[in-house]
Amino acid sequence: MRSAHRFALRRLLPGVLVLFAVALSGCGTNSAAAGKEGQATPSQNGGPVHAAGNSDGMASGAGAARMISQKPHPMQIVRHGSDVSIQMYTEETKVDVAPGVPFHAWTFDGVVPGPVILLKQGDHVALTLHNLDPLMAHSIDLHAALVAPNRNFIDVPTGQSRTIRFVASVPGVFLYHCESEPMLQHIAMGMYGAVIVTSKTAAPPQAVIVQSEIYTPPTYANMLDGQPSYVVFNGEVGQMLTHPLRTAVGKPFTIAFVNAGPNESSAFHVVGSTLRTVDLSGNPADALHDVQTVDVPPGDGILVTLQFSQSGVYPFVSHDMRQFARGAVGRIVVASDNGK
Repeated sequence: MRSAHRFALRRLLPGVLVLFAVALSGCGTNSAAAGKEGQATPSQNGGPVHAAGNSDGMASGAGAARMISQKPHPMQIVRHGSDVSIQMYTEETKVDVAPGVPFHAWTFDGVVPGPVILLKQGDHVALTLHNLDPLMAHSIDLHAALVAPNRNFIDVPTGQSRTIRFVASVPGVFLYHCESEPMLQHIAMGMYGAVIVTSKTAAPPQAVIVQSEIYTPPTYANMLDGQPSYVVFNGEVGQMLTHPLRTAVGKPFTIAFVNAGPNESSAFHVVGSTLRTVDLSGNPADALHDVQTVDVPPGDGILVTLQFSQSGVYPFVSHDMRQFARGAVGRIVVASDNGK
């Protein structure tokens, strides 16, 4: 199905409208978009976009000489009770931001967005960032880490490593991102991801969505003053239409949603449904109920619980129509009780 829409998505607005029409009609339910029915997992429903293999970067001029494409290095997590050790890596590599549209990205672990970090409230975390980028320093700012930024969220020079230690004391849905200056550029080039901290008795969300903006050409001036070329869910236009989220009638379905920005607020909305519960910043102490659309500013997150009474296809969008037109659309396929 991805190849069938490749040409349409080269012209973003018509392509998104075509795919949105498919989502509304439910035509994709029995196509390549259909897979296992029932509840989904974060790996099925929130995975990052992996590096594209043989595409060209988007920058030009002097920046083009700096382009490198490093092999992605996956994050490693080791847990011993409440002690969690995380190894993360920074690299420059190439990703696709729309079918056939490559982008030279600065990354955590070679993917955009970076890998989801799942923690439990009370975890003692030691996160080591290894900067494999030979061209520049990087850093990491975890919104879930309540620590002094001037001592922790600091530059890691090329070829070096640094460990941050913190306690995941507050449950929620958090952003992490590169803190190095210019921070706007490091985030816009792809250095962001989600941290989910669940209470000790809660299950992880069944899906993770990260909204972000893509600026082309990826110049600092364009990021500072321009409009984004694309607004995407999980790093690529259209991928959450061709690879939808999945659940079943009558079953609660939880989505952790993070807005990485770097500049624009999101207006998260599910067509044909209310957001039964919205935990602001992902914290159950700050819950709203039966919300139509929720505003998520850059750098924040929410935990949404949905429950559907009819089978069908339910698009989710940013209800900021400029963002929708630039690619902020996906869909949820809801199966009936018998799995159809």
